[in-house]
Amino acid sequence: MVTSPIAQSITRRAALAGAAGVALAGCANNPSGGSAPANGDSKVPRRNPASEPVTTINTAHGLATMWPDEPIEIEVTNGTLAGVVVTDAAGEPVPGSVQEGQWRPDRGALLVRSSYQVTATATDAAGRSHQTTADISTVNPELVVEVDFRYADGAPVGNGMPIWVRFDMPIREDQRAAIEKAASVTTNPPQQGGWGWVDETTLQWRPRTYWEPGSTAHVEVNAAGLPGGDTWVLADASADYHYGDLRVLQANIDTHTLTCLRNGEVVQILPVSMGKPGYETMTGTKIIMEKQNPVIMDSESYGVPHSDPEGYRITAYWAQRVTWSGEYFHAAPWADYAHGNSNVSHGCTGLTNGNAEWLYNFTLVGDPAEFTGSTFPVQAHQTFGGWTYSWEEWQQLSALA
Repeated sequence: MVTSPIAQSITRRAALAGAAGVALAGCANNPSGGSAPANGDSKVPRRNPASEPVTTINTAHGLATMWPDEPIEIEVTNGTLAGVVVTDAAGEPVPGSVQEGQWRPDRGALLVRSSYQVTATATDAAGRSHQTTADISTVNPELVVEVDFRYADGAPVGNGMPIWVRFDMPIREDQRAAIEKAASVTTNPPQQGGWGWVDETTLQWRPRTYWEPGSTAHVEVNAAGLPGGDTWVLADASADYHYGDLRVLQANIDTHTLTCLRNGEVVQILPVSMGKPGYETMTGTKIIMEKQNPVIMDSESYGVPHSDPEGYRITAYWAQRVTWSGEYFHAAPWADYAHGNSNVSHGCTGLTNGNAEWLYNFTLVGDPAEFTGSTFPVQAHQTFGGWTYSWEEWQQLSALA
């Protein structure tokens, strides 16, 4: 097993900072077994320290640099472990359970950069209780993993937008299942859906089909204290998503049309022009990723100089991005002659000024746009790609699959 530099550093510190734990004879409750006689009666029962329980409290990485997901080891000699209570700095009990001489925290119960107190109760042969306490501190790593959400700022989003959990450091494959188990989604109305790891920093939840009109979703990632990369997740996180009408755009490359639907009803059919031979528009389901009015489009951004016959630098209005590689819906008045009858663009979907403005105001970021008619499928990494997968393929992106 390869130990990370952080783990090695923490292990060395543990050896210097209390790795031996605490071993104490506990303080007995009512050690004589009854009330003490007055007047110095010589028949007062005397305690025998040798018969009292000795309780040792420790963790694998010491009491000063405990890892937040590891158990607390509790060993009792001359007695029986009867119970363990762990409290935080505010004195509140921390959820966990005692199993086979260990106190095991519930998932996410212990946090990094935190202090706790352990109280272990042991009973002696006479049934008397003895308590031992120890202070513990979890690791204080230089870096931690923080969790946030994209497109969950309270504004409605389009009904193709997934729930989008983002980690600010890469999560290793062997850590993803535990984090995914700590994540939950509650939808209204209820909808079938599932988690998928899009990349090493992105976990998304999408429904089996587009979000129903008016849906809301509450997401929680209760992963505080779980390992992430070479460190740990700092804190739990939650967010709410709001969806409006179900708007779907259906772009047909062969018929040069864009059909605009709201909640299953056709609202408009717009004439468009898409990618010409050699610059074909990609097929598949893309998502409106951002809106820009205007945006500068420059062929030199992908290596074609302005002096080339295919070079250009234009200002495009009412632009809506659908791929990272530069496909947009936008106004293209220079190609009004082609809208509805031929494909003349470098891959974008061009419209008249009026139609582009109408479309810009009709849609939301997150609306799905379904393209048909070419032999070049869009890849997941080129758009918000949850809908480039079938439902069966999406389920395989779960770390629990």
